[in-house]
Amino acid sequence: MEYNEQAFKEKANLKAMKVWLALIAIMTLSYGSDLSKGIYTATQYVVFLVMAWVPFAIGLLTLKLKGRATPCYKDVLALGYGFFYAYVVCITDSATAYAYILPLTSMLILFKDRSYMIRCAVTNEIVIVLSALLHVFLGLNPNVKMTDYYLQFSTLLLCYICYILSVDHLNESDGALVASIRDNLSRVVTTVGQVKGASNSIVDGVTVVRELADENRQGADSVVSSMEELTRNNDVLHNKTMSSMDRSTDISTQVQNVAGLIDEMVTLIQESVEHADVSAEELADVMNTTDTMAALSGEVEQVLENFKQKFEMVKEETGTIEGITFQTNLLALNASIEAARAGEAGKGFAVVAGQIQDLSMGTKTSSGRIRDALDHLEETSEKMTESITKTLEMIRMTREKLTQVQESVTSITDDSKKLGQNIGVIDGAMKEVEASNSDMVENMKQICDTMEVMTECINQSDEASRTMLSKYEESSVNVDKIESVVGKLMEELGSGGFMGIGDAQPGMHVVLVAKNGAQAAGTEFHGEVFESQSDGVLVKIKPEAGKTIEIKKKDITYELQICVNNALYTWEDVSVSAASNAGADSYRIAVATNPKVINRRKYPRMPVANACTVTLKKSGKAYNGRMINISAGGFAFSAHQEDFANAIGQDILLEIPDFPLEEARTLDGHIIRSTDNDGEFIVGCRMPEDSEEIQAYVNKNYRE
Repeated sequence: MEYNEQAFKEKANLKAMKVWLALIAIMTLSYGSDLSKGIYTATQYVVFLVMAWVPFAIGLLTLKLKGRATPCYKDVLALGYGFFYAYVVCITDSATAYAYILPLTSMLILFKDRSYMIRCAVTNEIVIVLSALLHVFLGLNPNVKMTDYYLQFSTLLLCYICYILSVDHLNESDGALVASIRDNLSRVVTTVGQVKGASNSIVDGVTVVRELADENRQGADSVVSSMEELTRNNDVLHNKTMSSMDRSTDISTQVQNVAGLIDEMVTLIQESVEHADVSAEELADVMNTTDTMAALSGEVEQVLENFKQKFEMVKEETGTIEGITFQTNLLALNASIEAARAGEAGKGFAVVAGQIQDLSMGTKTSSGRIRDALDHLEETSEKMTESITKTLEMIRMTREKLTQVQESVTSITDDSKKLGQNIGVIDGAMKEVEASNSDMVENMKQICDTMEVMTECINQSDEASRTMLSKYEESSVNVDKIESVVGKLMEELGSGGFMGIGDAQPGMHVVLVAKNGAQAAGTEFHGEVFESQSDGVLVKIKPEAGKTIEIKKKDITYELQICVNNALYTWEDVSVSAASNAGADSYRIAVATNPKVINRRKYPRMPVANACTVTLKKSGKAYNGRMINISAGGFAFSAHQEDFANAIGQDILLEIPDFPLEEARTLDGHIIRSTDNDGEFIVGCRMPEDSEEIQAYVNKNYRE
């Protein structure tokens, strides 16, 4: 059970109140019975009730207003019950009325206040003496003898002496115990400090190991995933390699077939070249023959031209014959006319003239036939000339085409030769390709063998990675066990040299949580310690819209939280008041109990890769880095500066301008580890307080 001074004061007040209540309840019933018997008057009984219950009600009101642990209550009890007791003693004839004080005075020992007990004793004895004087001078309580007053005085005096001695003994015993504790406190504190320091180191070490285990587990998961992907890709590559090998074999077969075809093409092209040569020679002969035919056609044309000239001459001569025939016919006609004139003398001449005319007519008829024949011959000659002209034109065109064919055949011959040469080169290249393809097939076989070995190695690596991952998981479980045990130890001992509120240091982050009152339960106020006191701290609370700390209402309670290393210290029902002369938003938080120590929770770490700026608070230097992971309670980053080699224990300010969560763009951190990875320092940090926003963000965006 923890020692809580306020709780014990509260219990003492409540126990004294219960005894007070029991006494006045019993006496109310007793005096009510006496009232029915006529021993007391109604007025006396009413005064009795007022004297009994009004002070009790005042006591209840005091507890309500000033709290159940208020030290004022014992004075209210002494005065209230003292007046009531004095009234009872003065109106009661019983010699044992003084005993009504004894149960309550014995309970007052709970307060362990020597001076308070002496004041109560003096007051109680004065009441007895006053009662005796009233008996002597006023005849009050006639049934009581003076010897009874002596007995009452002596008995109460002895009781109070015993009470005071008991209080002294208790105080002396407590003092001796405290002295004994103080005598051994330095050694205990040293031992506890060493244990706590060792525990703190263990916690830090375990935290670092756990964080490294988490990061290694993430790396192992990544390796396993990569190995699985590599295995899948390796299978695909193996299949593709086997397919390529099959295709290479097919290509080799096709290359051999193509090589055979190229050999046949070379043979055919050689034959084509020979045929082209023969065709060229034959074309040359055709060209010569065509030239000869052209020459002969020219001669025929010349003969026809000569024939045409001669034919024209014949036509002219035929015309002459026709003229002679016409003249002969005319002459015969004239002769006939003249013979007719001569009569009988001219009959013989008329016969000659008739014969001449007949001859002329026959000549004319022959001449007409000759002309018709000549016309027909002329027409035939023109057609023949036209045919020969067309023939010559066709021969000329044929010659030109033959010339072009000869050029084409020559070009084909040259191209065939070049093609033969190129095919020879291709044939050589194909033979080289065939050889290379054979080598490639052999290489593909070796690759297949190598791929099988790689596949086996990958399978072994995958199995080793999975085994390593299971070991990481087992290590993580063991780390969790160690951390749990050490965490419980930390809950019992605290963190490092931190014992209680008096050890709070300026700069420590605090959280004030409202438990009731105007603020909704659970409302948090964040701030920072700027001064430490023996029974509390002075803090500066960050102002937030819509949040106000209620300090005037006594029924509002708060809970104080301070993070120290990896432990969370919690004080319940703290007292909050304005800090005088400390400025706005400054408060004094007083505590009266020992804190509860809770090992801070572990949160999942989400891998991130944002660029960041790291500022060492001690030196003010800023460095560029890159985030590695982040959680609700801490983060890790990498940097290449040597200043981080020995930065463990330093406080930093981290800025991540492009982080999606606005609340996480500026973070405070305490460096707990720094690992040199070939000049790149992996730095792990713990935040001074957990962030619910980051926790929600990680839970939403990351699954392990």
